[in-house]
Amino acid sequence: MSTSVSSQAGRASARRAWLVCLGCGLALFTVMGLGINAFTVYQPYLLELEHFTNAQGSWITTARSLFGMLSMATADALCRRYGLRRVIVSGLGCFVFSYFLFGAAHSFLSYCAAAVFSGLAYGYGGMVPLTLVISRWFQDRRGFALGLMAAGTGISTILAPPLLTAAIQNAGLRFAFWAEGLFGLALTLLVLLLIRDRPEDVGLAPYTTGATSVKAAPRESSQTQLPPALWWAAVAAAFFTGGPCGPGFSHLSVLYTAEGYPSGTVALLISYFGIILMISKVLYGTLSDALGSRAANYVTYGAGILGLCLCCLASIPSVPLAAAACTFTALGMPLSSVSLSVWAGDFSRGADYDRLVKWLSTSYMLGALVTGPVPGILADRFGSYVPAYLLFLASLVCSMALIQGVYYKLGVGKRPSKS
Repeated sequence: MSTSVSSQAGRASARRAWLVCLGCGLALFTVMGLGINAFTVYQPYLLELEHFTNAQGSWITTARSLFGMLSMATADALCRRYGLRRVIVSGLGCFVFSYFLFGAAHSFLSYCAAAVFSGLAYGYGGMVPLTLVISRWFQDRRGFALGLMAAGTGISTILAPPLLTAAIQNAGLRFAFWAEGLFGLALTLLVLLLIRDRPEDVGLAPYTTGATSVKAAPRESSQTQLPPALWWAAVAAAFFTGGPCGPGFSHLSVLYTAEGYPSGTVALLISYFGIILMISKVLYGTLSDALGSRAANYVTYGAGILGLCLCCLASIPSVPLAAAACTFTALGMPLSSVSLSVWAGDFSRGADYDRLVKWLSTSYMLGALVTGPVPGILADRFGSYVPAYLLFLASLVCSMALIQGVYYKLGVGKRPSKS
């Protein structure tokens, strides 16, 4: 009888854990997928319809990155005080408010003000609190759960570009913003229903497969505090991913539009990007669980570097070449989300894990902030966005060298062994 009860409790925990994972995925779908990734669709129209310069277009995303970074830096403190669920739902509320403001905006400053709330949404409803929810609900298969959660951003990048492009062309820019805000409101209510802070809140236990496993080179609790040099190296690695994965992605549409690609073709490319993005985040989590995060890092960085190399060839009028650039760039995009959480898990435990998630995410956002205006400024100077992508390529190579150096120095991230 006790075995039957235990089995039922395990199944109940599993079902609820995956529902919580779904809620986290919907939250990230909203604040990162729609709020960050899909916003790239609006960029060419802001330049065309609002008559903004390239630099002004970049400054709007920079304002978003600034407040995204500030909100990430304070997210863990607010989560400790008010609870994860309340902070996440508040972040989603900021997203809804930001898109209503975008719909009402009539000037460059009002667009920047709307972007502020989009940044707050990314910090309070994004990877920092959502990673903490996953870490409390999943004892096993955490990498896969993180990847599955983050795949929601890929779904939005698939669906949103053609729908938003059609809405803008047929009903206008403001209608598209307001419609997205209303859709975000519906998603906010779903997230409120699905997410709970901890399994204990509903009388359940964290999800476990029931199998006993021993990860390679486990670190002792006395070693959970990273040495300062390695801490700074990890934080710097996250910083250097900010440009390639932040402005590098958000300017893809204007990169190809400026090189003469039709807007419809660019929208399809961004949707295709979303398909690969969705796959890439689940793939990274799966590779990290199966082969170790050190190997997963090499695969992801290698793909991202190749993708940026191909982006630098955007002046060649070839749709297959552009599609290849989107493919490999999207395969490198887990570095903006899932990778940061996995790195923190490999380098720390307990409260140190929460802090490192925060600082890696904040450093990533700082990198996106610092490089945010760069593509537009360089485009105004050189008449092309390609020089910015050369800079992003160098930045990603530096990031790989730093983070893999930390992995080798600590001896973590090797292939797990089963017992």
